[in-house]
Amino acid sequence: MGWNGEQRVGRRRGPGTGKLSLAALALAAAWPARASADSLPTNDYALDLFQGPILAPLRVTGISGAYAGYAEGIPGMVVNAAAPALREPFSIGWVDYDIGGSISIPLEMFENNDFDNSGTRDADYSNFIYGTFGAMLQIGPFGAGANADISRYSLEFGGQRSAVTLGRYHILAGMHFFNGQFVVGGGARAVTLGIDAPEATLTLAGIAPQFGFMVRPDWSSWRFGATYRMPVDGGTFRLGDDQAVSVGGVRRAGALVLPDRAVLPWELELGLAIQVGPRPLNPQWLNPLEEERALREERAAARAARDARWVEELRDAETPEARQEIEKRHADLRRREAAREEAVLTRSYNALKEDRRTRAKNWPREHLLLTAALLVSGPVHRGVSMEWFLRGNAPDEPSKVGTSGAAVNFSPRFGIETEPIPNLIATRLGSYYEPSRFGRVGRQHFTFGADLKMFSTTFWGLVPEVTYSLRAAMDFAPRYESVSLGLGVWR
Repeated sequence: MGWNGEQRVGRRRGPGTGKLSLAALALAAAWPARASADSLPTNDYALDLFQGPILAPLRVTGISGAYAGYAEGIPGMVVNAAAPALREPFSIGWVDYDIGGSISIPLEMFENNDFDNSGTRDADYSNFIYGTFGAMLQIGPFGAGANADISRYSLEFGGQRSAVTLGRYHILAGMHFFNGQFVVGGGARAVTLGIDAPEATLTLAGIAPQFGFMVRPDWSSWRFGATYRMPVDGGTFRLGDDQAVSVGGVRRAGALVLPDRAVLPWELELGLAIQVGPRPLNPQWLNPLEEERALREERAAARAARDARWVEELRDAETPEARQEIEKRHADLRRREAAREEAVLTRSYNALKEDRRTRAKNWPREHLLLTAALLVSGPVHRGVSMEWFLRGNAPDEPSKVGTSGAAVNFSPRFGIETEPIPNLIATRLGSYYEPSRFGRVGRQHFTFGADLKMFSTTFWGLVPEVTYSLRAAMDFAPRYESVSLGLGVWR
């Protein structure tokens, strides 16, 4: 438009032509600069809540997040929606439960790390802490559970520090079929976000469905699982004591230009697990009710035979007095027999339960578990990263709207787990590709993990005996390092 105007002016001759041409040139030069003067010129954008580096339970981190095809226990709920109904090899009861949690403080504290994989270390990430807690209940083929993980860190640039608290939650239920060989599950994925920035305190929350499945044929050496999580739209920020103000039609809180919405993108996660060695990956789950049914049927048959004999005795009674005496004697015998049968059944049930427990404890420990997964993350329309949102509206930067999450991203993941010293030390290693949300080449991560078996306790009889382990996980990539410690359960 400026070029055409300059040509029209150039055809004119006469006084003032030079001044007009210079003015048109100045206007043409100033227009694009003014259009890109603000990094966030409008509220019409979304805060992209995509998280590249893996923050997960330490067992999941140790094998680079390639856990969706294995998905056992509480950590499995993070990667596969069917996990609550998946019976583990040591699950021996009709009713089973598990509770777990950990707090990790990365030793490097993410200081000056390129946490968002923008390609630079121009922001100071510090004071990082990550915690996770979950619980699971299984009743026969049904399972339900919930897991929460909270990460908190500080982000500083230009002498201004903001604290970010991100919570991710999985609330799930599922059912297994064919005695545990096919498992389905679903529920909700939720997110909460709190930001304490200079002159602004912001919070939001959102929730969306997810569903998944797992295939684990009895006595086979492989499993396959998949989960789809719909996008979570956290909506607009709710303000604390601060009030949003409008400057030139743009809503702001302090120095922050508020987005119209915050979005956790949709995810599709596929996983495969293969195990070699004498330890079975998919031992058949022994249904306690089916095992105990034979005992109940045997006792019922004995009771029916005894009652039939008593009916014969009553039939042969010659007088009412004799019948009354037989009925009284039979009533006493029933009470004594019922108590004896209950004691016999209890001992038999306990013996079967102990057999199942011994079976689980005696599985060989030697194994090599190989896992692979692919995490696909969806786009966020007109997305902006957390870092650029917290920078405020930088006047000398081009517009950042649409610079984060413009396309679908793919993150392949691979992991290996084994026990170099059986029943004492477990080790893990893996690698995953972290895609960039900024349209640049991503980076390769290498992860390591280890468990050291520690001690067993019932906490003075308050809970069943549990064996604990000291757990560590490490994650290294260009411009990123993280080392975490925690306490886990030895399996």
